[in-house]
Amino acid sequence: VMSRNKDHAPGRLLAAWVGGAHDHAAWVLAAAAAGTALILWFTAANLGINTDTADMIDENLPFRQAAKDYDRAFPQSIDTLLVVIDGATPDLAEDAATVLAERLRRDDAIFKTVYQPGGDPFFATNGLLYLDPDELADLADNLAEVQPLIGKLGEDPSLRGLFGVLRNALEEPGAENFDLTAAFDRLNDATLAALAGRPYHLSWRAVISGDDDADINDRRAFLLVQPKLDFASLQPQKQALDRVREVIEELGLTAAKGLRIRLTGSVALNYAQLESARDGAALAGPLSFILVGLILIIGLRSLRLVASALTTLLCGLIWTAGFATAAIGELNLISIAFAVLFISLGAAFSIHMCLRYRELIGLGQGQNEAVTAAGREVGGALFLCAATTAAGFYVFIPTDYTGVSELGLIAGTGMFICLFANFTVLPAMFGMLPVRQVATPQPDQPARPGPADTVSRYRGAVRIGAVVVALAAIPPVIEARFDFNPLNLHDPTAESVITLQDLLKESDHPPWSLDVLTAGLVEAQALAQDLAALEGVRQTLTIADYLPNDQADKLALIEEIALFMGQPPRDPMAPPDAAQRRESLEGFKRALDRWTPDADSAPSAERLAGNLTRLLGEDDVSGLLETIESSLLGGLPERLRRLYAALEPVEPVTFDDLPQSLLMREIAGDGRVRVQVFPRDDLTDNAALRRFVETVRSVAPTAVGSPISILESGDAVVDAFIQALISAVAAVVVLVLVLMRRLVDVFFVVAPLLLAALLTIASSTVFNLPFNFANVIVLPVLFGVGVDSAIHLVYRYRTDPASRASILSTSTARGVVFSALTTIAGFGSLAVSTHRGTATMGELLTIGVVLTLICTLLVLPALLPREAK
Repeated sequence: VMSRNKDHAPGRLLAAWVGGAHDHAAWVLAAAAAGTALILWFTAANLGINTDTADMIDENLPFRQAAKDYDRAFPQSIDTLLVVIDGATPDLAEDAATVLAERLRRDDAIFKTVYQPGGDPFFATNGLLYLDPDELADLADNLAEVQPLIGKLGEDPSLRGLFGVLRNALEEPGAENFDLTAAFDRLNDATLAALAGRPYHLSWRAVISGDDDADINDRRAFLLVQPKLDFASLQPQKQALDRVREVIEELGLTAAKGLRIRLTGSVALNYAQLESARDGAALAGPLSFILVGLILIIGLRSLRLVASALTTLLCGLIWTAGFATAAIGELNLISIAFAVLFISLGAAFSIHMCLRYRELIGLGQGQNEAVTAAGREVGGALFLCAATTAAGFYVFIPTDYTGVSELGLIAGTGMFICLFANFTVLPAMFGMLPVRQVATPQPDQPARPGPADTVSRYRGAVRIGAVVVALAAIPPVIEARFDFNPLNLHDPTAESVITLQDLLKESDHPPWSLDVLTAGLVEAQALAQDLAALEGVRQTLTIADYLPNDQADKLALIEEIALFMGQPPRDPMAPPDAAQRRESLEGFKRALDRWTPDADSAPSAERLAGNLTRLLGEDDVSGLLETIESSLLGGLPERLRRLYAALEPVEPVTFDDLPQSLLMREIAGDGRVRVQVFPRDDLTDNAALRRFVETVRSVAPTAVGSPISILESGDAVVDAFIQALISAVAAVVVLVLVLMRRLVDVFFVVAPLLLAALLTIASSTVFNLPFNFANVIVLPVLFGVGVDSAIHLVYRYRTDPASRASILSTSTARGVVFSALTTIAGFGSLAVSTHRGTATMGELLTIGVVLTLICTLLVLPALLPREAK
């Protein structure tokens, strides 16, 4: 390929092909247009997108096989949507979860299962048995105190009933046995909120239990929803997500009702990834095309050449998309970036052809002669560049990282498709849009070196500087790290991502836990005990833990509670009208004014009296009283229903009593029992995640779960990266050696690349851009892409002795610069993506290409001897 003999067989064949495409331009372009339209239709109809990050790792790896085995044992755990319900009070969260679950179950055409943890009627009946003995005793004491209040309010759950009970307590001291100060404070809070127009929600669960210190876990409820996904759809998760949000809106489960409902889980995360990746590609693709077009205008200085190059680029892009559709059938979250990579890299091929063609026209050659000569003279370097660039992508194909393996196949083959387009469509475009002959000086025969060739005059200093810079880069290179947390690839503003991160940090039972399948219940209990003793493990859970302990003592205490609580209220009184509410308020206010409080209750009584006076002076007293009644007593009937239902059990709970909805999530169809292991530390910290996995695996090597998938996937990607990097370097060295046939030329080409790679790794540390699942392709790709510039310069140096003294003043050097600029523009456009994986890929690739260009233009000329031997 590198022979200077213009009559060698490959050169004659290439010249004949390019010249034929130029001479039969109309036929060639007509065939290209028809073929491109057909491929575009085929691609649009058949190309899909897979957002499942698990599928980006080879499914034959042991941890993937173990995960698949677990999915077969518990199919309801696959593709789930986690609905997180945060309430201003535990009551609101619990009630919202119940009503939402009931409503979603009706949409059985959309949802397979809707599971509410703790929502089965079994837990409503036996819930008190799951309290610790001390907690149950405290509950009994508090119920004994508040029984008079809730007993009478159960008969009349309105302000009429509340003011009546409070007035009776004021007028007949000792008749009511409850904390008046607490009652005053709650009524005062509700009154102030109504006057200020802000919501207030009284937790009757807190009143009944006596525990006012509910943390976030107490005020949070969950639904685990498994939708029916149609993966033939471009957005299989959208219907389920939209329907859940519609139902939430229909039921009025909004912030105004003291609720915050968010969606996360694999379904929501995959949809968010799909949206951010699609939006990023939709923005980056056209943006890169526009930026490349602008650079072509500046570099080629001919609208005809720009139109020719962009037409060639567009054809090659569509042909490559068609290849991806036929060969793979879908894009993943990494391979979706192939379009931008193709645009930025493919434009470089056209630039070199166009510049050489225009240069030859300027030297007085005819159209066909110039096109044929450009193809023959530049074609060899372009073929070598296509081969090395493709090698930078192909090296990922044999790795276990399916995500970039597919990208490698698509982008690598795309380089040869681009080469074919530049040897076929581009010459035909030259025939349809020929460049006019303009007399120009001979740019490649400079009389004396220009300023750009200062590098050659100070080659010694440049060489020493390169060594110093390389040594300075070593410390940050050592500190470079790989971020294997997949959450960091998502759009950080997505609701599903923020919600999952909150759960990982706040929840007592975070969603990232580990599961171990055991042969039976006895083995599960023994293993759970061993795992619970490990450092870093917060808790273990098996189906056996759902059998309450100390049941005899608890049942006796529950019977005592049921005895003094009496029968549940029957047929509560009809709600009062506006006049009755006001009359009740005024009667209580008169009693409060006459009452002589003690020192403890006086401040609360004075505040309440003043605010009730304000309330009575408002124009809309009726509306405000209705609001206060709803905020104070709206949740009481449901809390009483649940309380009296929980006072019913008279028999101990046995294994056979546990609900089927729970059993099917803890015991597989083949009898295996799962052990859940929950971490003590926040697993968003990569070091904590690795410690947790290694600790659990030391006892249970067959454990599965998100932490293991994340860690193993990261290790597989790192192995793939090392394998691909070594393969890329080897492939580039071999290709350059075979095709250029000089060992010293291999050194000239590879040395600047190695320096650029070293600086790129150092930059990842300096700019806090750790390698991740997406940008791990950077170094192998840079070797394949960056070698092109060096090849063009060395090729020109070897084949054109007149240019050796001023290599940076040639059209080849200009082609290198503008080719690099198009690559930078394309890669840089990826950085605007909201998908952080794609964005960091663009950022690191851009940094790498800039460094490669600098090293090529500075270091390579300093390495080349002034006169070739």
